[in-house]
Amino acid sequence: MEYITSDNIKQVIEPYKKLFDIIQIVDPNAKKIVVINDSIDNELMYQDINCYSFWNTGDACKDCIAVRAVKEDNTLVKIQNDMEKMYIFFATPVIIAGKTMVLELLKDITGNLVFEAIDMVNGHEIRNIIHDIHTLLLKDSLTNLYNRRYLNQMLPVEIERSNHKNHYLSIVMVDIDGFKNINDTCGHCVGDIVIKKFSDIMTKFIRSETDWIARYGGDEFLICLHNVDMKEAKKIVERLRKSIERMRIEIDEMTIKVTASFGLVTVRAFKLEPNELIKLADIKLYEAKKRGGNKVVS
Repeated sequence: MEYITSDNIKQVIEPYKKLFDIIQIVDPNAKKIVVINDSIDNELMYQDINCYSFWNTGDACKDCIAVRAVKEDNTLVKIQNDMEKMYIFFATPVIIAGKTMVLELLKDITGNLVFEAIDMVNGHEIRNIIHDIHTLLLKDSLTNLYNRRYLNQMLPVEIERSNHKNHYLSIVMVDIDGFKNINDTCGHCVGDIVIKKFSDIMTKFIRSETDWIARYGGDEFLICLHNVDMKEAKKIVERLRKSIERMRIEIDEMTIKVTASFGLVTVRAFKLEPNELIKLADIKLYEAKKRGGNKVVS
């Protein structure tokens, strides 16, 4: 896409002043609002204000679209709500003084949303609609875990957040041992029950407020553990492995035993792309499989 530059940024912003409540330029890496100093050759001046301060969360947005806008080289749109209001939020990459920034445009749309075939709806109904859309787009229908779309959106954000805060990031690739045999001998309906039970157990071993699990495909999953070092991650995954090993699934007078293999990678202050990080965890997973399964390899 063609970037906006410092030469025309003000002309670009001017028409939006009557349309949007907040217009700001953000450094997505520093999480700071910047202004252009006209008197010093369009020099960037960093404000002592975090770009996420508007939301009063005290921390950077978990699903930061400014970071994604730069990574995807595209304009992104998000509808976001706090407890009382609903906002539409645009983020587009701009080049200013030779640096890639993000132009953010925010509008309060609480009283201005109209859905076709529905009269004006209140904030509670809007939140329910957005929640339903979010579930349809980002959740796996069988397991209620996140899906591949969510993984592709969130893993780059987790990497950027970990680098920004100098936190550990642990990624675990998980695969059910011998799952094809379960499908072949017991049928796909039984296989689906196994995957659902397996997913339910995994969710008990993560922190719902910071960690997440996505179904990567079939019987393979990715666990993201935020700010967890290798030692602690190995303890968590080993407890999970043992719990799965003890699991017994009773279906139509059948008792199904399940084990799983795990590939664990922990990084900190690194320069890896999401696909490279997944590949490293996948290599560890392959090693666990090669050793006979039911193992954690890190």
